[in-house]
Amino acid sequence: MTDVFQALAAPQSRRIIEELAGEPKTKAALIKSTKLSEASVVKHMNVLVAAELVKVEKKGRTETYSLNRVGFTEAAKWFGKVGTANLGARADDLAETLGELGTSLKNWLEKKLNVELDVDPEKAGKELGKKLSEAKQGAKKAAKQVKVKIKTKKS
Repeated sequence: MTDVFQALAAPQSRRIIEELAGEPKTKAALIKSTKLSEASVVKHMNVLVAAELVKVEKKGRTETYSLNRVGFTEAAKWFGKVGTANLGARADDLAETLGELGTSLKNWLEKKLNVELDVDPEKAGKELGKKLSEAKQGAKKAAKQVKVKIKTKKS
């Protein structure tokens, strides 16, 4: 199997994928809609088929191309793994930013209302950070439990 990300590196391949996202198409229809040469479409289709991003259905002499879930599932797994790692850092940054905003808001309100508010913005920020961390752990757990079943059709 060709690497999915290597197959998607070429802008022409991505354009073909975008065309096929709408509906399956023949080579002639892809040439017309992408405005690529026949040689270019054939070249990119070979790479996309090898990466299992596109599948070919033959009816007589006509080949119809459509998206193949197999390659996209592999890419989605990778994005899921990397995305959950990034989620924690983003949650920490968000909690810190919200804590700072809370302090600024408390100071502004006290000044405008000429009162002293009994709110500890740092404590509120920590509470929020804890909730975000719990949400992150829940998302990781849920991501591990998700299983994608792929049915492959043998020709």
